[in-house]
Amino acid sequence: MATSTRTKADQDMSRHAWGHICAKLNAPRRSRTTFVIVEGADDLAFYRRFFDRRVTSLYYSTKLDAEGTVQDGGCEELQKIVDGVLNDKRTDKVVGIMDTDYRRYLNNYRCPSNIFLTDYRDMEMTALRSPSVKQSLRNWIDGYEDQLRNIEPILRHAGTLRILNYIYRLGCSFKKKVKIGCVYDEKSHTIYPDWKKRYNTAFKKGCLKNKKQKGNDKIVVFLNYCRAKLHKAVRSYQKEDFYNICQGHDFISLLSKSLVKTSVYSEENIWTRCFDAYAIADFKRTRLYDSLHGWESEKGLSLFRRG
Repeated sequence: MATSTRTKADQDMSRHAWGHICAKLNAPRRSRTTFVIVEGADDLAFYRRFFDRRVTSLYYSTKLDAEGTVQDGGCEELQKIVDGVLNDKRTDKVVGIMDTDYRRYLNNYRCPSNIFLTDYRDMEMTALRSPSVKQSLRNWIDGYEDQLRNIEPILRHAGTLRILNYIYRLGCSFKKKVKIGCVYDEKSHTIYPDWKKRYNTAFKKGCLKNKKQKGNDKIVVFLNYCRAKLHKAVRSYQKEDFYNICQGHDFISLLSKSLVKTSVYSEENIWTRCFDAYAIADFKRTRLYDSLHGWESEKGLSLFRRG
């Protein structure tokens, strides 16, 4: 790491994940610490239960904006932090845990050094896929399987459009422009009969929000003149595993709305139920754990809590 970069990081260490790591790297006992970087605060709360805190330090990725305010860094900043630690060369004991998202659908994608991916689309979908969480939700929600069957086609369609947005770089911000709630009628507490049309319309508008944006001609052509291609692409993902396609936040949000009693089945309460049901035994059955365990064995480390 360049001296100027290290100085800047040290100055920000009270507010910035990278700065905290630099401070630890300056400490005499740094050789005993393995750094584990995750995407966000929810990921930190979820994963920290499984690691031995005596030998690991966990952080979620953050960054500073132009005004010096701390912002969530997400996967992009996570990769920068892991790469920064490796390039610093004071330790190679650093790993990042990152949502797979839709990287599995990119041709020739190679995961960066020391980065490990979730088994399914994201942390939430990996948890929701586990037998322990499924059983907990069945016990808590009457007719859970029926509810899931009702919303799965919608979530699968939404996830498919997310894949196309990712692969073709269409520039749609689902978080801002295409929320899953657009398919749900709050007055009648039912899914709109024309939910697909509503969602597709929101998606198209989301892609075209910046008409002067460079490369927009490609987006217009794709959306307006290549509908057959779009239809074929959507169909091509219909047999994919639901837990690879669906986004976790969409799942929890639409499930909450569909259960109507949101005071009981709020998004927060649903995730808390999942969080509590997902134990270290579930984590140890994942490919993510196997990959991390292989890495720790190669390094001669022992990172995980027993139990």
